[in-house]
Amino acid sequence: MFLHFPSSFFTLFIAILISGSDSEELDPIIETNYGKLQGFTIDLENNEKADIFLNIPFAKPPVGELRFEKPQPLEPWTAIREAKSYGSACVPQFLSKGGFGMADDISEDCLTLNVYRPNKKSASKNGYPVLVWVYGGGFGVGSAAQTGYINVTNNFIPQDIIVVVIQYRLGPLGWISTGDSALPGNLGYWDMTASLKFIHENIKHFGGNPEKVTVWGESAGSVAASGLTLSPHSRGYVSQSVEMSGSVFATWGSNEAIIEVTKDLSMLLNCDKEDSTTVKTCWKTKSVDEILEAVLKISPNGKGMNIVKFQPRVDGDFFPEDYVELVKKAPQKPAMIGFTDVESALFTLIIEQSLPEFYVPYNKFQEFGSLNLTQFIRETVAPESLFRDKAKEVQEKLIDFYETREKPQDADYKFYLDRYTQIFTDNGFTIPALLTAKKKMENKWPVYLYQNEHYNKNSLPENFPVKGSMHAMEYTYLHGLSFSNIPFDEDDKKFQKVLIQTVANFVKTGNPSLSSLEWPKLTKEHPLRYLSLKAEPEVKEPLLKEKFDFWTGLSKNYSYDIVRGMFVKKEKTGKEEL
Repeated sequence: MFLHFPSSFFTLFIAILISGSDSEELDPIIETNYGKLQGFTIDLENNEKADIFLNIPFAKPPVGELRFEKPQPLEPWTAIREAKSYGSACVPQFLSKGGFGMADDISEDCLTLNVYRPNKKSASKNGYPVLVWVYGGGFGVGSAAQTGYINVTNNFIPQDIIVVVIQYRLGPLGWISTGDSALPGNLGYWDMTASLKFIHENIKHFGGNPEKVTVWGESAGSVAASGLTLSPHSRGYVSQSVEMSGSVFATWGSNEAIIEVTKDLSMLLNCDKEDSTTVKTCWKTKSVDEILEAVLKISPNGKGMNIVKFQPRVDGDFFPEDYVELVKKAPQKPAMIGFTDVESALFTLIIEQSLPEFYVPYNKFQEFGSLNLTQFIRETVAPESLFRDKAKEVQEKLIDFYETREKPQDADYKFYLDRYTQIFTDNGFTIPALLTAKKKMENKWPVYLYQNEHYNKNSLPENFPVKGSMHAMEYTYLHGLSFSNIPFDEDDKKFQKVLIQTVANFVKTGNPSLSSLEWPKLTKEHPLRYLSLKAEPEVKEPLLKEKFDFWTGLSKNYSYDIVRGMFVKKEKTGKEEL
């Protein structure tokens, strides 16, 4: 979600490949509903070719009076539009160049998408299935260019799949909300929906099947993929979803806290007016620099377990009802849902820049003990401000489960760092994803659950306290991005084939099973059956049942839902009223 890498390496390779493309006369030209596009062709590793079309607009630029408004329909163009270089990335929530997701070229004029297609006609009369990538980045950073097109085309074009990569507004420009109809929020979701509508209307011109569109994302992109299957505004453009390490049920994936963030920023911008329409008008007069300077003053990170600053919410518009109700009412579409086995080690032990308040530096590892863990539980996970007179009761339950349960007599810093990482992982990723899978399964959605357990053994020091597959590790195998320079070993190569083939099979058939292994969907009799995703995958069950029962029990028994990060009303029967 918040990995940091130098961008120059990818930019260089993109430039080399573009300069080495076929002559302009032979470059592919597509006529869309809005005008003609000219892309370019690249050679793939297996002697096939792919056609690349970059920087395709799907809505009017959201600038001037269109800032903080829903995306408006695109105007047609007359001349052939060159589609050979990436467009500007959307403005991030803070300006810092050179890191993963942090582009050098940014602009408010950023509502574009990229299409990568096989350089041959589909054997099917309906055209190729379409895989739409929604980038992660905590709703605050990211771009269509950050993953490049080299690895993803080599992975999926030979599978006879078209890949589309979309952009959407980020940070305050994409997610602020006054909490009412003047500015409900979720502008980033409306951008994604506009891109899906464009794909639905135009992908046939690229040889794609508009009735076979899979939305696919990791982290915040996974939250978005899940949300796009639920909203009545977007779900008609979506056939199915691949949801990797992110859920609408996560505290950080959807939260009313964005309203307070908007109020705080409005005060700093001198836009704290009584009328919400006037607030929005005032925001439109501010420069990007003024807005982002205000973000830095209130801190770009979230509070407590809500780890992001800007996020979606149930707004009564894009999401007319709570997600639980929308799961019941939306068409049941196949979903591939999962996470890595040690998601949060990336944030707690590896990368400081992502979430510095949760990071434990290497030179402090051996100082981390019981007191640090229990203090984290009391002050951050279940503080008195959220649980009031029940705080001590909830804290003791969490301490018993994470600090005391199965604690060895010789417990050292490794034990406590592992349990610290587990709490963060369970609350932010695994339990919300399992909740999504359970709700969809109960409402007859075909759901395929997985846990990614693969990691390169040489990528971590031998004495590292937490080992496993961490957040965003799929990027290495799908997009070629990694924070280590460890070469692939044989298990890496096997795992990559398994990962690509399961995703490709799902995109094409709605079932991710391999020819050598059936991956069964969830049922009421097997609600936590899953694929252990690794070099030699296995079907197992039940996945994290004890933890799932523990966390959902906490959510049901108190006025604060600790998984979703929201207060809930209780009826006299004790039933939740969402």
